[in-house]
Amino acid sequence: MSALDRALDSLIAGRWILTTQDTDDGRTLIVAHRPIGWTGPGDPHELLTADDHRQMRRLLARRHGEAP
Repeated sequence: MSALDRALDSLIAGRWILTTQDTDDGRTLIVAHRPIGWTGPGDPHELLTADDHRQMRRLLARRHGEAP
């Protein structure tokens, strides 16, 4: 299974939550964070931000063990 597949599996399983966040300069960021009350491995306050979905896929794939 590729790192991207593992990342998508984590999203489907609810180990990450994807949302968007508007910036002060009018941009919209893609944000991935752990669910409230996260007790799994890693930092429960971990936050990934990206300018677009392609960059978010790259960040999640890297986070799940595969360099882009």
